[in-house]
Amino acid sequence: MNRTNLRVLQRVLAQEAGYADSIDGIHGPRTTAAVERMLAARAASLPDGADRWSARRRAVACLQLACHEHEIDAGAIDGLWGPQTDFAADALAERLRTGEAPVPWREETPADHNPNGWPAEEGVQAAFGAPCEVSRVTVPCPWRLQLAWDMRQSVSGISCHERVVESLARVLQRVHGLYGEARLRELGLHRYGGCYNCRRKRRGTTWSTHAWAVAIDWDPAHNRLAWGRDRARLARPEYEDWWRCWEAEGWVSLGRHRNFDWMHVQAVRI
Repeated sequence: MNRTNLRVLQRVLAQEAGYADSIDGIHGPRTTAAVERMLAARAASLPDGADRWSARRRAVACLQLACHEHEIDAGAIDGLWGPQTDFAADALAERLRTGEAPVPWREETPADHNPNGWPAEEGVQAAFGAPCEVSRVTVPCPWRLQLAWDMRQSVSGISCHERVVESLARVLQRVHGLYGEARLRELGLHRYGGCYNCRRKRRGTTWSTHAWAVAIDWDPAHNRLAWGRDRARLARPEYEDWWRCWEAEGWVSLGRHRNFDWMHVQAVRI
């Protein structure tokens, strides 16, 4: 959690837990004390073992709870800073600033190449079944992945919808053959942001393609949702072959086609 996010948390604590110090983004003892007061009042919403978390992790959990109380989906209350918590914190900051939820936004740009017959967004349920009720298979990854929100944890494969298994395996093999393990790590392509996630679109109202396990996020910290080509790492020229590997199988990059959410690639047409 950076200083900007801590300021958001401190504003919440000022409203909910008697925090009366500066809104300065510094995690001092008074911020910690206010976090503890807020969590104590919401102990029933915390998972088992949360009392043993570090002060930093408990502060993140506190912010996650605040997001949920403002009807912003921050994912599980786990005290871990992932892409969903990062988005939720931004949305909470806007709500605190304006008094209103962020306005949903999505652009429309068609894609062409589709050798696997991936469905358009309106046909996802017909093609892949009900959201959050899909049959998943783990595809081994040829290079070592680490969870973007907890780099201490390694992942050996990607759990995805059974229909996209063979295509995803081909993409991963091609990518590994082109770049190799060392270069993939240099490019941050070992920072895995997840595949399956039963949630709706961020700043949208329909189900995310993650709810069908047919979308994958990569290096979310350097390719944030609203960032365009001027900021997103995956928009740089050194990632051109990366995207060609995906596009050869008909997967769609929201960054390349809509210039936002550069972390995201999906087996769904737009």
